[in-house]
Amino acid sequence: MFDPGTYSIAYYFATFVAVCIATWWYCNNIQRHRTAMLNSSAGEEAYSKCTSPGCLRCRSNSHARGLMLQKLVKHFHDNNLPIGAVQRVIKALQVEEEDLEGVRHPLQQPTVLYLQDLDTKPVWTDSIMLEQDVKTLEKNAEILQSEFSAIIRENGWKINNTPTGQWKALYLINQGVPVQETCQKCPKTAKILGKLKFLMNDSGFGNACFSVVDPGTHITGHYGPCNIRVRCHLGVQVPGGCAITVGGRRLTWTDGRCLLFDDSFFHEVHHHGNQKDLPRVVFMVDLWHPQVTSLERKALNFLYPPQ
Repeated sequence: MFDPGTYSIAYYFATFVAVCIATWWYCNNIQRHRTAMLNSSAGEEAYSKCTSPGCLRCRSNSHARGLMLQKLVKHFHDNNLPIGAVQRVIKALQVEEEDLEGVRHPLQQPTVLYLQDLDTKPVWTDSIMLEQDVKTLEKNAEILQSEFSAIIRENGWKINNTPTGQWKALYLINQGVPVQETCQKCPKTAKILGKLKFLMNDSGFGNACFSVVDPGTHITGHYGPCNIRVRCHLGVQVPGGCAITVGGRRLTWTDGRCLLFDDSFFHEVHHHGNQKDLPRVVFMVDLWHPQVTSLERKALNFLYPPQ
């Protein structure tokens, strides 16, 4: 005979076990990636780091936040702009790092700026507002691939520090500054960039470049400077054995397709190929987070201008 009491006990017991398993998995996953972060940080000591005090992506913002806030208030007052419309930016300048514990995802630690109350996800698999920019890039993928092939042996590539292999980039926009020489060599790519609605072209956080990772390269885990952008990688040349891990999710690129992610989450790149394999090539472009308002963009561009 069916006993409702027995059924209820079994149901609640099963639910309790499921919750315990889920909690264990989450805590174990976070701890595993925190360990990876520590290991990556230790590994970074083996090779050089950027020490430029003017580098927006490397410096701490804590020393200047009070002064920046004063300048922002004056700038908005002088230009008759409503300072009340940028309260999230003001809060970002006022908040202390320790106050963000429990507010941010544990694997998200932007090095310069954290704007609260934005949609937070390590990987952007769907966004109606960014869809048009994604379509523009994917529709013109062959053009970008062709211009990349024409400039691969040109001068101007920036070599980034990695413990193994080589990672280099050729910028069309570098921290908000157009690189005219590259734009002239890749005029069609530059024109395509101009069609992107959410392009960060007036911000020190904005970049656009061809990014090349050689076989055997490991770009160790790190954080981007802010959470106000969505980083887009368009696959230009994607051999096997390549992957990027963002916030604990392992992802792979596809030729001619865009991969969007929030680089304020802990992320790293591997190219496990051998010397006979092709480099991994993506066209990287930074887009505004779609929930950053136009007035917030003005404030952020004033605070973090092109470098």
